[in-house]
Amino acid sequence: MRLRAAYLVGILALAGCDTAQEAVDDAARVTAKATVEKVLTAHLPNTVPAKLVTPYSDCLIDAANSSELFSLSRDAVAGVDADTIALVTDLLQRPAATKCIAEATVAQLSL
Repeated sequence: MRLRAAYLVGILALAGCDTAQEAVDDAARVTAKATVEKVLTAHLPNTVPAKLVTPYSDCLIDAANSSELFSLSRDAVAGVDADTIALVTDLLQRPAATKCIAEATVAQLSL
């Protein structure tokens, strides 16, 4: 009986950890997205419509790993520097991101 209770408590604790980790990940994604949008706004050519900044930033956030998200999230507070721009440039060149950006461009421009 005690073993079952301990097992149940362990499962509930892990579920709580998952929820807390999700909250941290979500917060990091939001602040990382703000950083990506700053970089895109400052460095995209003027011929790219402003309405594409958000879809593009979504693509880059989805292409980033956890470490990159937390780095971009820190940059939201510390400020954009050459390393931030290099990371965003790297994310822009990833196959999944370029495919997503192409699809977002077509979808937005066809509206």
